[in-house]
Amino acid sequence: MITTTTELTELCRHIRDAGRVAVDTEFVWERTFYPELGIVQLAIDEERGWLLDIPALAGHLDELGAVLADPAVEKIIHDARQDLTILKKAAGGYPKNIFDTRLAAGFVGPSASLSLYDACRRFTGRTLDKGETRSNWLKRPLSPAQCRYALYDVFFLPEIRSRIMELARKLGRCEWIAEEMKIYDDPALYDEAPLGEVYGKVKGAARLQRQELAVLKELAAWRDREARRRNRPRRHIIPDDPLLNLAMSQPDSIEIIKKSCGLSPRAAQRYGAKLREIIRQGRRIPQNDYPPSLRKTHNRNLALRARRLLDFIQEFCSDKELDPALIANRQEIEKLLRAADPPACPIPLTRGWRLEFIGREILQRL
Repeated sequence: MITTTTELTELCRHIRDAGRVAVDTEFVWERTFYPELGIVQLAIDEERGWLLDIPALAGHLDELGAVLADPAVEKIIHDARQDLTILKKAAGGYPKNIFDTRLAAGFVGPSASLSLYDACRRFTGRTLDKGETRSNWLKRPLSPAQCRYALYDVFFLPEIRSRIMELARKLGRCEWIAEEMKIYDDPALYDEAPLGEVYGKVKGAARLQRQELAVLKELAAWRDREARRRNRPRRHIIPDDPLLNLAMSQPDSIEIIKKSCGLSPRAAQRYGAKLREIIRQGRRIPQNDYPPSLRKTHNRNLALRARRLLDFIQEFCSDKELDPALIANRQEIEKLLRAADPPACPIPLTRGWRLEFIGREILQRL
């Protein structure tokens, strides 16, 4: 258990000497906007593992951030996106040189959405104990069962990685995996969504007209800003349904805001005047600046053509030990079908290993 910056500095030196480290996190995410990190698990192999006590080290994780950003150190993580986003915020330093065992598994037979439990059993023959999944990782001291559970989540990742790459070598796909892992080198992956884009995530937003979306865009940006500032879930500020009601009815009276939009009395009292101001601001937005409609138009012919291509991808991959989900999703296929110049369409299928594997065949079919 690492509890001091001196210990952390020494550990990071040890990791750099090894050139790789398996990483996982345990956190609590119930009543906050940002996950509350409890521990970070690190392992070089099954004999050498550590737990970083984040409450003890809080605010002093620069050394860890430097390791995450060091391209000379490979970080082995299962289902890397969420863990890396949390670590970037806690430790700083944009991650580099990531090997995601979940993603890599899709190149050698299993699904690219394999759980760690299933990946461990498939590639190492071991069964993980999942008894501490819902533990409180902020409470101290941690129990021996918690520590054992946490360490086992990283102990076997190096072996899983090795087994996957052995199979990839036989299939000639090591370069494909290396190419795919570069997605984690993009700094934009770990930055918070721009406030001007969060309205599209509000449940039910697709029902709104463009003018209503303009007001919702302002309301959703304010809510996110407030949620981040107070470190509270969005729903604790204002839930989605009242936010939609405000965008659609656009009341100009604080009394109506309090009585007719579904707000809790506490939220209405606290935010009523601010909400009226934001609604007025949204109503002044020029028509040319309204957001585009989020409504999906159903094109039966397009949907049929997309389904045929997806079926072809499924069949093509079925005996080649590659998860078809890695090739393209429905949204990307429909974008390809709409493109005036399909080979130049900016989707993953038209470049890199996907183009080599199946992309040219699909473009010929178009």
